[in-house]
Amino acid sequence: MKMTQGINVPIGPAIVEYGEGADQVIFDITKGGIVFSATTTKQDTTVDQHGDTVVKSIVKGSTAQATVPFALHDLKRLAAVMPGSKLIEDITTGKKKLKVYSGAGYDMLKNAKPLVIKPTDPDATPDDWITIPLAGAIADPNYTYNSDNERVTNVTFVAYPDLSQEGLLYVMGDDFVESTGS
Repeated sequence: MKMTQGINVPIGPAIVEYGEGADQVIFDITKGGIVFSATTTKQDTTVDQHGDTVVKSIVKGSTAQATVPFALHDLKRLAAVMPGSKLIEDITTGKKKLKVYSGAGYDMLKNAKPLVIKPTDPDATPDDWITIPLAGAIADPNYTYNSDNERVTNVTFVAYPDLSQEGLLYVMGDDFVESTGS
């Protein structure tokens, strides 16, 4: 008897871990899907003798980012990704407020932290993770107050090259794997 075999194409949601240790924030409730994107730009070279035909291309650079549509109104987690904000909490009553100030001149690289996207599929392994060693965060709330829409804060994490790792921008797979040979 011949066994049929399918192709296991992974789908499904993920969580995002931002930061490390006690400062780590986990974005685990999303609406609309976490999107990771990377783009490489290039300069095409042409010469008169070949008209508009590209005779050579040179990579100019790469960018990467992750967008997380965070669906909870959790002020403590939002404070970690809103530049120029200040969380104020009354420990006796548990009441909180998040003050957001105009952020002109805020250095996102200075406060960049590691980010890891981890699919929640039970069959997912660290090989399915995406890590951005230096991610700067910006949060953009988009709240519609009606009975048909969730209030979502789109958090964009911009990747910066980690110069301590030869300009590493992102890692696809298990970031803890080290080379053991060729």
